[in-house]
Order: sequence, then structure tokens, then C-alpha cells
Amino acid sequence: MNIRPIANNLELLEAHDIEMTVYAKESAATREAFQMRKQVFGSYFLVAETEFGSEHPIVGVANGVKLNHKDLADESIKQGVEYDVNGRYFCLLTIAVHPNYQRQGIASQLLKQIIDTAREEGLAGIVLMCEEHLIPFYKKHGFCYLSPSASEHGGVQWHEMHLMW
Repeated sequence: MNIRPIANNLELLEAHDIEMTVYAKESAATREAFQMRKQVFGSYFLVAETEFGSEHPIVGVANGVKLNHKDLADESIKQGVEYDVNGRYFCLLTIAVHPNYQRQGIASQLLKQIIDTAREEGLAGIVLMCEEHLIPFYKKHGFCYLSPSASEHGGVQWHEMHLMW
């Protein structure tokens, strides 16, 4: 498994297909939001790829935006409308792994790389919203649970978590 920044628009389409497969249509990011995240926050737009020649070379994706605040209730964050290129916090918006490759540690590898990049860039921490069943996953990686989110993006009850250092 190789974790690396996204390389081109073909990979962006593959990554977005994974997003659409994993997330409900109402809560998945648009292709335009993915394009903006790739262009503005490319070092945080990561893909997981399998061995060359695989049927699904891109099997996972992680991305998000930088913010200068920790408030995640604003619906515009999920579509990447609100961001700050010089933000102090990284807001993780997507970690998605193709269903055929889940439960193999790929999401953990993507998250570790996001954490390493945020630390290397001197950010204050990472914030995110997740569904309830993912709280243990993020806790395992050092995130603290904050509260249920005021956001109801896509009709989902989100939960806010953060990792500060």
C-alpha cells in the first residue's frame, strides 16, 4: 500500500467515486469540492493505492481544508466553501476506503499521514466531524470526543472530535 498526494484529475475522479460509494449521497462531497481541496490543499489530499495493475489502483482517499477556528457547525465547511489557506487547524472532511479494501488498516495509514503533515506544517491540531460508529476509530488514533455537532449535514447526526498538540 502506498499513501501519497493525489497526482491528477483522473485520480480525483477515482477518489470521488470512492467518496460516493462510501458516503450517503446527501452527505458526500461534490466533485467541485474535491477539485477545490486538491487545488488549494493538495498536500492534504491523499490517496491510497494498491500494487500497479490492480483493478482498483486508488482504493482510499483523505482530504479536507484549513480553518482558523474550531467551529464545525457551518454547513459550508462540508462543501469546502469556507476555508483559510493559512488556517491554524486542519479540518478533516473525508476519509473513505473502497468497500473491497476496508478493515485492512488503510484508513489508519491515511489518517497517520494527515496527522504527520499537520504537525510538520506547525498547525495547532486537527478537527473533524464523524458518525457515531467511527468515534472509537478516531479515539484509537488520539482524538478526543467533544460533543454531538450542531451540523445536520446530509441528515446525519455528526459528532465533533479533535486532536490538539
